Amino acid sequence: MAERVEIIPEELALLLEALEDAAFYRDTRSRVLKSAVKRSSRRLVPDAEGTGTDVHRTKAQAYTELAIRLRRGPASPV
Repeated sequence: MAERVEIIPEELALLLEALEDAAFYRDTRSRVLKSAVKRSSRRLVPDAEGTGTDVHRTKAQAYTELAIRLRRGPASPV
């Protein structure tokens, strides 16, 4: 297991802000890609929806869940 690192409140706030930003941008990117795939699939290939968008959606969810866990603090189990 990795060595524990002390994080001061200011650093934690910055980490949480970064996670929220990352989640927002990943979510936005997944929506944009999904929209582009829908548009192109109407013209080209049926059932092409979802290619490439799931990675961003999954990352956005992971970032959001991590931010929630960090806000709860060390006393709360996962």
